[in-house]
Amino acid sequence: MHKPMKLAGLLVAALTTASALAACGGTSSSGGTTDDTLTVGLQSPLLTFDPTKMDCATSRLYCQATYDTLVHLSADGKPEPGMAESFEYDAKGTALTLSLRKGITFTDGTAFDATTAKAALDWFIKNGGPNAAMSASITKVSTEGEDLVITLSEPDPALLGNLASNLGMMASPEALRSPSIGTEPAGSGPYVYNKGRSQTGSTYFDRNDAYWDTDAYPFAHLELVQLSDPNTVLNALKVGQIDAASVGARELPAAKEAGLSVMESAGSWTGLVLADRAGKVQPALGEVEVRQAINLALDRDFYITELVPTGAVATDQIFAPGGPAYDEALDDQYAHDVEKAKALMAEAGYADGFSVTMPDLSQFVGGPAPNTALEQMLGSIDIKVTWEKVPVIELLGAMQGGKFAMFMMALPTQSPWQDIQAAVLPEAAFNAFHSANPELDRLLSTARHAAPGAEQDTAYKAINTWLVDNAWFAPLINSSTPFVSVEGVTIEPQVQGVDLARYQPSKK
Repeated sequence: MHKPMKLAGLLVAALTTASALAACGGTSSSGGTTDDTLTVGLQSPLLTFDPTKMDCATSRLYCQATYDTLVHLSADGKPEPGMAESFEYDAKGTALTLSLRKGITFTDGTAFDATTAKAALDWFIKNGGPNAAMSASITKVSTEGEDLVITLSEPDPALLGNLASNLGMMASPEALRSPSIGTEPAGSGPYVYNKGRSQTGSTYFDRNDAYWDTDAYPFAHLELVQLSDPNTVLNALKVGQIDAASVGARELPAAKEAGLSVMESAGSWTGLVLADRAGKVQPALGEVEVRQAINLALDRDFYITELVPTGAVATDQIFAPGGPAYDEALDDQYAHDVEKAKALMAEAGYADGFSVTMPDLSQFVGGPAPNTALEQMLGSIDIKVTWEKVPVIELLGAMQGGKFAMFMMALPTQSPWQDIQAAVLPEAAFNAFHSANPELDRLLSTARHAAPGAEQDTAYKAINTWLVDNAWFAPLINSSTPFVSVEGVTIEPQVQGVDLARYQPSKK
């Protein structure tokens, strides 16, 4: 459902004004039904096709177009068959047997079977990368006839979810052996990367006619366009130059007024990752009192009423409201209290504050207002912030690689253990300095081995309490994410995020 406007004009418009965007070309009167291409605006650019390095949380469409996974997740987040027709744990929860679907081939013609699936998993385990936590508990991958068996050192509550993400993405063995895996994928997904039609900021795909479930992906072509500025995204939707995108809470009223269809999906938390908990780069952050003071200095109610006027609730915790790890009582722990925060700063030896550099994310939030608000809140306890502009293509790596002692981030909330793997475990992608603590280690072990249900939920809440007490993070809000589409495209409801299969024509 691609529009008449040339993509190059759209990318230029992202750097200019909304009016310039509208003037770049015409649009169809149907608002997105002129052909069989689905065009989706995304904040993040494509950085790589390497399965170990792709960001499949915030940039899942790149992943899902290119690679199918052993397990899929239903719209309500439950594991269901994917490239594996069925899967079952042993009684101890440390061996998972997957019965694989027959008749699948990779896009280079290689047949998919237990041997190639084992090769993909072994390659992931060996190469690690920012998603290494997903495979940390795997001790062996083996084949038993036509089945695949994954053996664990201890139970992994997130394994099935991860097999629906990076860990379970199946690539051809030949591609995995190639040094060009990052730019020339041979995948298993519903689409095939079209290098000739792609350009900086736009990734183009053609339908994979050999995919085993083509009915789930009805569009003949897919174009993923990187647009970081919220106003540019909204205007591109209004004039029908893209078919769908997520929009910010501030843009949501205008999207509804324009008659665009809206589907809200839970959710994510937004706030500060106080990453340098040992004080390696910024010694002040090695003091728990300083991290607690930062939490107390944040005026979450102001943030909601002035900066995010709809669709958000204040929070002191990183886990989803209503989820197994969430504890409502913890959201009262860091009520805004500048005097108490100053006392804690003095107790830690930082009565005069300190300076810190953080990445400038204003390009993603429509302007400098959030930066200004944070400067004022942190400035109330004499923390001076310097904002550093980082190219979009380098931003994620800079935050995950330890360049910044603290940074603002919006992280999707998933299952508790997936949230822990993303931001808490020493090898987690957003545990940039590999922070660890013996007491936390014991709590994590308890949760890992607990029986699913009430016992495990209690263990998750204990982890949450420890993280809030020790102020590893300084969350501001928990919010749903509005996904918007033009006439002719429906985004089907999904509990968290939106998978590629949820984008469907309005009339099937």
